[in-house]
Amino acid sequence: MKLILIALCFTSLGAIAAPDKIFLLRHAEKLQGNNPSLTSEGKQRAKWVASFLSEFKPSTLFSTDYNRTKETLAPLAEKTKMNVVIYNPRELNVFVDKIKKLNGTIVIAGHSNTTPKLAGLIDGKQYKQFDEKQFDRYFEINLVGKKYITVIKEMGINTHK
Repeated sequence: MKLILIALCFTSLGAIAAPDKIFLLRHAEKLQGNNPSLTSEGKQRAKWVASFLSEFKPSTLFSTDYNRTKETLAPLAEKTKMNVVIYNPRELNVFVDKIKKLNGTIVIAGHSNTTPKLAGLIDGKQYKQFDEKQFDRYFEINLVGKKYITVIKEMGINTHK
């Protein structure tokens, strides 16, 4: 009897594991070249992202293994004293399964093509790829009941002078 109760407890805990909120954003403005870093405008945007998203007390930060995405989350990682976990943007189905087992607020930095795909894998909808020159949009995905509701938002920061 005790074993059955213990098994039910662990089953119940696994069933309720799901992030309450997921922020998906594209990396900030980048330089040219192979695996570029952020521009000065991009660094300004990354600081804004840190200031804005730290208020949500993220539980996990994810980035692809590219300079521009890691640098976009670096100020947030520093501010929250968290490590950034690297994910493979070529294995989004596996990644979605992983993040849906987490709790709290998840922040994910990706790319103009993979970020909308990832949002669609989470909520079951289809989104257009971000324009290559568009850095200010992000997805805010909230768990409502057992369903993810997505809103596309703008950062409200213009980094161009």
